[in-house]
Amino acid sequence: MKYPLALTAMLSTVALATAGLAAGFPAQVHTVDHAKMAASFAKGEQVLKDEGLIVIAQRVMGRGSEMHDDTNHVFIIQEGEAEFITDGKLVGAKVDGPGQTRGTGIEGGVSHHLSKGDVITIPAKTPHQWKDTSKTGSIAYYAVNFDNTPGFRFPPTVKYIDHDKIAATFVKGGRIIEEEGLTVIANRGMQRGSEIHANTNHVFIIRDGEAEFLTGGKLIDPKADGPGQTRGAGIEGGANHHLTVGDVITIPAKTPHQWKDTSKTGSIGYFAVNYDVK
Repeated sequence: MKYPLALTAMLSTVALATAGLAAGFPAQVHTVDHAKMAASFAKGEQVLKDEGLIVIAQRVMGRGSEMHDDTNHVFIIQEGEAEFITDGKLVGAKVDGPGQTRGTGIEGGVSHHLSKGDVITIPAKTPHQWKDTSKTGSIAYYAVNFDNTPGFRFPPTVKYIDHDKIAATFVKGGRIIEEEGLTVIANRGMQRGSEIHANTNHVFIIRDGEAEFLTGGKLIDPKADGPGQTRGAGIEGGANHHLTVGDVITIPAKTPHQWKDTSKTGSIGYFAVNYDVK
């Protein structure tokens, strides 16, 4: 069954943060189903915490400016509109915990009008602020946050991709950001063979459709398909996950996975936020 995310009139986020080792990613697959996500949005709480990854379904209102010494963001807008400011200089800056600084505003920053379907990246040490959400009262977004660790790479400047380009990309599936160790894909999955990546960790956020998705086990008839990439005809002994709108799943590097069956909806649309381990 499908359950739409219960996005409230508050500004809502799902934050996924990585920290710790350079590989900073859970060593096993984790899923957070849409029902739990929807319930968690109502009050704001952690829905997953393992190794360096924390998933939070959060509710906040528009607020002052902030800057994080070690945390890099990928924001994926789900609902509403906002004026979002990046760069410049914090006004009234005050330390608010280790590596965290907050202010009352931003001087000399760049304004971005964000709305449903937009994607923006904010590297560590970049001032940013949700400035104005008055047009829709709130804005809802996923935040995929990665902390700087030895060997971690992230685009050094803000990257903004508007919803029109992303919607067009979702038709066939393609990469919308690829720089340093970060790749963001607006993907369209259909039933296909299995695969495994030696160095790539995935966070999948399901946008539309349904699918049976297999993880773990062993590739059937594996064949190398480029550096660090192996593909197969299927998976033997894997775990099955029924994925639908609002689900989140993490897949660490070296884990076999396969879109097994998308016959109910023909395909499944999802954001893939990937980072490579060197």
